[in-house]
Amino acid sequence: MRIISGTLRGRKIPNVYNIKNVAPSSDFLKGVLFNMLGADIEGRIFCDLYAGSGNIGFEAISRGSASCVFVEKSLELISIITKLSKRFDILERVEIIKKDVLRALDEGFLKEYNPDYVFIDPPYNSGLCEKTIEKITANVSGADFHYADNIIVQHDKREILSEEYIGYRLIKKKTHGKSILSFYRVL
Repeated sequence: MRIISGTLRGRKIPNVYNIKNVAPSSDFLKGVLFNMLGADIEGRIFCDLYAGSGNIGFEAISRGSASCVFVEKSLELISIITKLSKRFDILERVEIIKKDVLRALDEGFLKEYNPDYVFIDPPYNSGLCEKTIEKITANVSGADFHYADNIIVQHDKREILSEEYIGYRLIKKKTHGKSILSFYRVL
C-alpha cells in the first residue's frame, strides 16, 4: 500500500493483512473516494473510524486535510499509525484515540473535534456500519445540530444501508467489486 497523491505521494504504508479483521482499502477504491471529494478536503478536519493502518486518514492529510482524528482500538495498529505519523513528519496534524469506536462515540469525541468528514470502514460483515451511523446521528436534534457535514461509509455490497438517517441523506454511491462507498450529507 502507498499514499497515491498529494504531499506524501509514494510513501509506503505497511501491509497489515496478517492482523485479524483488517482489510485495508485498495489504492483503486481510495482513489475513487478522494477523487469524489476533490479539493473540498483541503483545510478540513477528517475523522477515520476503524482506522486500521491509517491508510485513508494519511491519504486525507496528504491531499490537504488540516488534520485527521484516527480512532482504533488495536494497540498494534495504533503503534503503526504513530510511527508513520512521526516518519511522515505530520504528528502535529494527527490525533489518535485508542478506543473502540462505539465507546468513543458514546463518550462524545465528535463534539470535541467537530470533523467535517467522518469515514467509517469497519470489518465487513460485522454489522458495525449501521450501529456506527446510528451512534453518530443519535444526538442530532434538528437540522442545525450535527457533528459532521459528511459521513462516508465503505461497506460490503451485501450490507444494505438506509437512504436516510436522522439529519443525513444519502447523496451518492459508488460500487467497486465487493465494496460500496456511500456518501451521506447533513440535511
